Amino acid sequence: MSMKQARWLVATFAVLAVLSFIWGHNPTHLGKPQTVSGAVQTIPVPDGCPLKGKGCELTLPQLGSVLVQAPDAIKPLQKFALTVTPIGETAKSLGAVSVSFQMVGMDMGINQYPLDRQADGQYRQTIILPVCTSTRTDWVAILSLNSPKGDFVAKIPFVVDRR
Repeated sequence: MSMKQARWLVATFAVLAVLSFIWGHNPTHLGKPQTVSGAVQTIPVPDGCPLKGKGCELTLPQLGSVLVQAPDAIKPLQKFALTVTPIGETAKSLGAVSVSFQMVGMDMGINQYPLDRQADGQYRQTIILPVCTSTRTDWVAILSLNSPKGDFVAKIPFVVDRR
């Protein structure tokens, strides 16, 4: 192999490595992180507050409330829509909204989604959850809400439907 061919081969691998890195990262997460102006406030989740079906209404101190909803059935590896609907004047004060999903005591990878604000004021995103190889179905949706009055986090437990 000549020196020219070796250089070309190294350059090709370097370009492929950079492209693989960029391809594997979501560009929306590469932007500037949102600044938090103070402590993050934990939103209490009422007992038995259902994420699936009719949804779970959460009260944000000094802002009002939001309704968090998912469809009646959530199955692993199948798309579902998660919607956050600000109720009343809350819509005027709410900024960025995102959700991440965790399974307590398990490493299920990074399952974080920014919700897009819709024309009707709702925040919505299509989500796909992975399958747990140990057949567990218990998840926690960690909802993060940003506003000029502070940043809020709610942990909403739910169960996925078996296949």
